Amino acid sequence: MKLIETHYGEKALLLSLLCFAFPLSQTQACLWDNDTIASESARFPEVIDIISGNFPRHSREFHQWRIDRAKELIAKTPAELPPYDDLAVSQHKLGDHVSAIETMETKNRIQSAIYETYSNTGTFLIYTGDLPKSLDFIKKALSINPNAHFGREKYQLWLVEWIMAGKPDLEESPGPSEIQEFKPYGFAAFVLTKQPVMARQVMTPELRFEATRGVLGMMRFADFDNPALLEALGDLLILGKAADNASQLASLSYLHAFHKALEPSDKTRLEKKFHRARSTTLTGTEPESLTRELRDRLAKGSKFAERVRAEEIAWIQQGKNAAAEFTRKYLTR
Repeated sequence: MKLIETHYGEKALLLSLLCFAFPLSQTQACLWDNDTIASESARFPEVIDIISGNFPRHSREFHQWRIDRAKELIAKTPAELPPYDDLAVSQHKLGDHVSAIETMETKNRIQSAIYETYSNTGTFLIYTGDLPKSLDFIKKALSINPNAHFGREKYQLWLVEWIMAGKPDLEESPGPSEIQEFKPYGFAAFVLTKQPVMARQVMTPELRFEATRGVLGMMRFADFDNPALLEALGDLLILGKAADNASQLASLSYLHAFHKALEPSDKTRLEKKFHRARSTTLTGTEPESLTRELRDRLAKGSKFAERVRAEEIAWIQQGKNAAAEFTRKYLTR
């Protein structure tokens, strides 16, 4: 799966996660005001913006422009491979997953066994509902490049397996009145089952960081409001003691997932996770407060998306390369 790299803030995130390995009394660097969204966001940079879609993302107009441009390039130089990926991803983004898969099949006939082809096909198949076939292609991609995206593509594989297994908790976390700290459950516990036998008992800060970064990357590339990804993120954010985990961010992630979920069973599970997470903040944040917070954050993300959309429409109308303009403004530091 192609992930947009997000190096900004990763050192801060790793530092914050390492704080969980030590009691707060042993490290002044980990003393935070733990009961605010702002303090949790300081420890988990970018999380709140990705949950709410407040990051640069392309408009539908951009993807239609790129489809037209890719088709022109393919007609001129059919042996050039990158335009096929651009075409397929934009077809997928506009909801035409079947055409996206067909584009990758055409590319594979030109040159077979390419990592990007298998990776993209595996992603598109998820959206057609063919999860077993999706796994086959993701495994093929990993067999070619097991360290793709710094080893994070395996989290897409595990996410699909977790979904196919019914999103099991594996271990039922205790209720709010009993809780001392959240042990791994849900997707976090599933990730632990994939580790070497001797490393399955504890979610280390390094593993949590890697898994969180992998899920955030998928949310950037695929859908920031995908309920399965939001739930997986919440399961990683909630880990640890109430005084130093990211329970409010996890609450917002579960709440967003609840509103996007379609299956009643998913809604029931997510509602339970939401109330469990929000009840273990230091003050037991009220649901209404978190609902307002999520609504306001989503409105901010929508406003940002509309601004980017207006810019992309203007670039297209001016005959500019909208992809290059987007990269120059939003992805180049």
